[in-house]
Amino acid sequence: MLLNVPLITGWQTISHNKEALVNKLKASQQGINYDYYVGKHFLKYDQTIKEKLTIKTFSPFEVVHVHVNGLITIQLWPSGMEQINICYTIPYKDSLV
Repeated sequence: MLLNVPLITGWQTISHNKEALVNKLKASQQGINYDYYVGKHFLKYDQTIKEKLTIKTFSPFEVVHVHVNGLITIQLWPSGMEQINICYTIPYKDSLV
């Protein structure tokens, strides 16, 4: 059923609210600010694991060297090192027990 009622809207308010929402979403998608430095620990993230209930991160590793291009060198075991991109890492929060 259609009624002959005039429509009163504030188009400027609607567009302003929509623009604020879009800006908020863009800001939240940029990620977190985190500085990697030598001696800090982090978790290594494995994207090849597709099962839902499996653990996708590995034990905390120590940063040995930080490169300018977004790579960090980690120490896997006493004699083995690996370079990994920071997009495959999650900062490790040490428990203060």
